[in-house]
Amino acid sequence: MDTKKKKSRVWIWIVGVIVVLIVAALVLIRNAISNASQTVYASYTLSSGSLETTITGSGKLESADSQTLQLPAGVTVSDVLVEAGDAVKAGDTLALLDPASLANRAAEVSSELSSLDRQIASRSTTGSVTAPVRGRIKYLPVAEGDAVLSAVSQYGALAILSSDELMQVTISSDAELALYAKVKVVWAEGEKTGRIAAKTDTGYVVTLSDNGTPYLENAQVFDGETLLGEGTLEIHAPVAVLAAGGDIEDIRVNENDLVYANNVLFTLSHEPDTANYRQALSDRTEKAALYQTLLMYQADPRLLATNDGVVSDLFLKDNTDVAATQDSSGLSDAVTLHLGGAVKMRIDVDELDINSVSLGQAVAVTMDAFPNETFEATVTHISRIGSAAGSITTYPVEVTLTGDARLLEGMNGSAVITTAKVENVLLVPIDNTYEDAAGTYVYTRAEDGTLIRVDITLGLSDGTNAEVTGGLTAGQVIWYVDTSANSMLFPGMNYAERRMNNAQQGGVSSNGGE
Repeated sequence: MDTKKKKSRVWIWIVGVIVVLIVAALVLIRNAISNASQTVYASYTLSSGSLETTITGSGKLESADSQTLQLPAGVTVSDVLVEAGDAVKAGDTLALLDPASLANRAAEVSSELSSLDRQIASRSTTGSVTAPVRGRIKYLPVAEGDAVLSAVSQYGALAILSSDELMQVTISSDAELALYAKVKVVWAEGEKTGRIAAKTDTGYVVTLSDNGTPYLENAQVFDGETLLGEGTLEIHAPVAVLAAGGDIEDIRVNENDLVYANNVLFTLSHEPDTANYRQALSDRTEKAALYQTLLMYQADPRLLATNDGVVSDLFLKDNTDVAATQDSSGLSDAVTLHLGGAVKMRIDVDELDINSVSLGQAVAVTMDAFPNETFEATVTHISRIGSAAGSITTYPVEVTLTGDARLLEGMNGSAVITTAKVENVLLVPIDNTYEDAAGTYVYTRAEDGTLIRVDITLGLSDGTNAEVTGGLTAGQVIWYVDTSANSMLFPGMNYAERRMNNAQQGGVSSNGGE
């Protein structure tokens, strides 16, 4: 019996403790909610400092430049002495050439040179201009001694032929005439019978024989004794005679002469070089350069590196002829060298930042292979053509590092471009400022504890701090909503709206302060 009473008393104590704990918890929660409903403010004292904005990108190191060495096509390579990736010095032997193949190729090129020399030797500075078609000379404005190019510029042609033996005059007339009807064409010193050749919107085209008919004179057209209209005598099917240059030495024809295709019309002096001569001269220059190269390799049958660098590409194999080429120089690619060291890196810059980048800007580069070092660089090229990926466009920017023998092509790194920097300026944390339609502002505190709005102007910003250009002074204290105090009680609660409302009303809670 006593045992049962003791157990009952124990349970009563346990229930009592639980009730007390629940009541205490409810009191704490009520107090916490009450405290959370009050905005907590903190102070910040303004001071001066430095600020800079940067753009960051990543890339791989590339060589500063490249050079491709060439060899005469058809020459046999007896031995290749390097591989891709080898570092070489200027003067190092890269490959050995077969002397016999060099001699054979030199003989072939020498023969080709002789043939070109004969073509060039046949060059003449005199020539002639012939009739392009059968026709009658109706316009001959040039004189002996005229420069061809000047004459063509002034007159439009050296001569004009009538290729169908007809002249024409176009008249305006509302008379009703049948096609091919005969009419009379009259000019100052003569007349001829013509025919209605075509009807126009306003009249007719009349054709007549070109033999003896003047060019560009005014003429009248009659139907019997009735004047139908008048116009200028023109060539019905004109063919212009032209030439490429030189001086007119002799004129072999006169106006109104009938000539046949290929009849000589003019002889020329100081005639310009023909296309065939110019091509032969160009070919001869290239063949001479190739012959000189072959003779050089006959004297020393080795392909040598001309600069310090790294072998990038090899187009040669042992005991194999140098590949044929379509290049007129007769040379084919043999070895490509990368020169100048691994000093260039290309990074992609967002379209929102590209206008902040300029040539010569300082760049700090860190390499994955040397994480504790910073390498100096500068911006050396900015592409004006971007690449789009979805809704984002980026622009390639090249930065060039100071040479370092440890840096190798293909190494990964990051580049930080300093786009702007200010020193000894007043700074304010961006999170401690506010914005509305009127602008940017902060809060200061009056002696009675109420908040006072102070409008400010900001300059450069790095996303965390901003330069204060007006409205505040160093040492001044500003107040801002301390969201961390409330978030410690109830993590994740949103105080933004209450913060702004309270700040705009100027109220400060009793527990606000530094």
